[in-house]
Amino acid sequence: MAQKILIVDDNRATRDQLAQQLTGEGYETLTASDVPTTMRILAANTPDLLITDIRLDGYNGLHIIAMAPTPVPAIVLTSFADPVIEADARRFGAEYLVRPVAPAKLLAIITGMLGGGKQRSGFTSTRRWTRKSVMTPISVLVVRDPPARLVDVGDGGARLLVECAAGAEPPSTFTFVLPTAALAIPVDVMWKRQQDEQTWICGVAPRDDSQSQWQALLEFLGSAG
Repeated sequence: MAQKILIVDDNRATRDQLAQQLTGEGYETLTASDVPTTMRILAANTPDLLITDIRLDGYNGLHIIAMAPTPVPAIVLTSFADPVIEADARRFGAEYLVRPVAPAKLLAIITGMLGGGKQRSGFTSTRRWTRKSVMTPISVLVVRDPPARLVDVGDGGARLLVECAAGAEPPSTFTFVLPTAALAIPVDVMWKRQQDEQTWICGVAPRDDSQSQWQALLEFLGSAG
């Protein structure tokens, strides 16, 4: 069975060109142009490899790596050399490549990450998003008010346990409010998984313009824990 590679890039020509190249090498490819679409794909599929751009319309590719329901080996492929983002990418266990990248070099890296073309078995994530179980009281305000509980939190986002009416689904946006630290942080649902008729687990991530507040939240929880 062909190994599956998910390609995420908001430039259609770039996305299609890479997909065509990898299909020609015998891989099965999936494509997406934004983070919400990618998370829906990841909720239904477990690709063998993720290749993602960084700048994705208000999010970045590291959100995908951090919030994937199942850890996936990843390559960040970007046109921007940024040592801070590169360090973050490598902290999540991803390769970081700056375009232009010779097709032969990219293919060699892919082949190496996928075990020389053999079917992947038992990939263990090297990402270092350490999820912290939350014991400190925190208010999670929901846009359309089903009750929610913050389960755990990390660099890339958090998981929520959400109770909905039968047949209803969680909203697409939440706000984390921590009054003692004067924080109100909007986050978006990246993926959701139904546990039973009324209970959902949701993975959420802060927007790029909320990163400083998110780090403040992590520091507060770290000092409280």
